[in-house]
Amino acid sequence: MSEPSGTDADFAVAAKTRIAARDRERERKNAKRAKRERILLWLCAPLLLPAAGAAAALAVLEREGGDFSGWSSASLALFCAAVFGLPAALSAWLARRRGRIEPLGWAAITLLMQIALVFWVGLVALDYGPD
Repeated sequence: MSEPSGTDADFAVAAKTRIAARDRERERKNAKRAKRERILLWLCAPLLLPAAGAAAALAVLEREGGDFSGWSSASLALFCAAVFGLPAALSAWLARRRGRIEPLGWAAITLLMQIALVFWVGLVALDYGPD
């Protein structure tokens, strides 16, 4: 085998330097994305999504005067699934890169927070709902 020439060695060093720079840039972007996702999850799952879902539920409840007797069972079930399930599903989607169990926990946090907002804040404190 022949000894590598100076230009071959220079080329190899330059290639290794470029690869290392790309790796550092990729790691920096991944860290930035992870931080952004973490902040978004902590803002949305326990605060924004439950508040939006509870506001929607209370708005419809107040519009109907607290009485869903004019609604069919299927439409009421679909309404409840949409109002309570959608925020929980969005929380689970925001936590999708955090393993298998954690998205379920975030969905549960969102659902429980929304239930608390609907019942304790909306129905008790603000006196919405049936007259």
